[in-house]
Amino acid sequence: MKLTIKNQLDPLFEILSLLFLCHSDTWKEKMIYALDDYGVSGELFYREHLKTFDKYVETFQKHKVQKPEEDALFESFSEDTFMIIFVLAIEKRSCIDHPENLDLLELRSLLAYFITDSGEHPRLPDIKELPQLPDETSLIDFIDGADLESEEKWYMLNLLRKADYWLTSLYKAVESNKDAYAKALAAVEEPLRLQLEQLASYHAPDFFKIADACADKPALYPSLAMPLIQMVLYTYGYFGLSIETLIADEASGRLTKDAVIRQVKSISDKSKLDILCALKESPMYNLKLSEHLGLSPSTVSHHTNTLLSCGFVTVEKKEGKVYYCLHRENISRFISSLEQMLL
Repeated sequence: MKLTIKNQLDPLFEILSLLFLCHSDTWKEKMIYALDDYGVSGELFYREHLKTFDKYVETFQKHKVQKPEEDALFESFSEDTFMIIFVLAIEKRSCIDHPENLDLLELRSLLAYFITDSGEHPRLPDIKELPQLPDETSLIDFIDGADLESEEKWYMLNLLRKADYWLTSLYKAVESNKDAYAKALAAVEEPLRLQLEQLASYHAPDFFKIADACADKPALYPSLAMPLIQMVLYTYGYFGLSIETLIADEASGRLTKDAVIRQVKSISDKSKLDILCALKESPMYNLKLSEHLGLSPSTVSHHTNTLLSCGFVTVEKKEGKVYYCLHRENISRFISSLEQMLL
């Protein structure tokens, strides 16, 4: 395993995440809803385990510097499009102090790759291997052929046309809010220190396996701004400081019935069940699954992400590609839980 697990927050990821949260009036409600959907009492879990997170966000929000360029950035894109530029900002972090070095054509190529990436390869290709979008005609042709909803295509086209401008605006928003971030950290210094000290015992074999397969020697950082996340990008990965608490509750049996309900929901969709049946025969990478089932690569990615989060599917790296395979142990555990409840 080539993972590097950090015991400190990544300031860039934290500030970007805090900015994202602060531009939603319903971030708390969304968090509680996501917990309810996971199978726990969202209100109860939030009160018991997310007090530090709540104070962190509210302190940042109190001291946050608002600028017109930042407002324009968040008003111009959907959440899905913003997450694409979010990934770009993380991967191009070397330019944050010198945004004048950003190259529009390179940014377009990277964004186009992020939009179409099927998740097969664990590293970013060389720039020469990426899509080339030098003019308006190539941009239009790319967007027309992209597997995106119609409304999302307009957001992406706007992003691609002025990628350097939008990324520079985002970096400026990060710079403007470093002081707010420092104050947010200071407000939760002691509980955050305790949480970071507990990382020495952090053990998430399924997530570590996915991170090792899906990224090229990634550095994994804990996150307080996204406390329940497990995310793997290309050279960086992130795990929420409260995710282990959620997993521990489930493993202890407190959430057995709710967890089973969540897993049943995940395979109530025919396409997800078809993916599991296909993987029973042999592991497959995204495009092979896509061709086998007659689904678009992005649809397959969406479904496999759900199956990964429920533990029915895991990944392995083979011949330079990321293969999905059944997590037979977890599926057996799911079936046993059903038997204990119903028979």
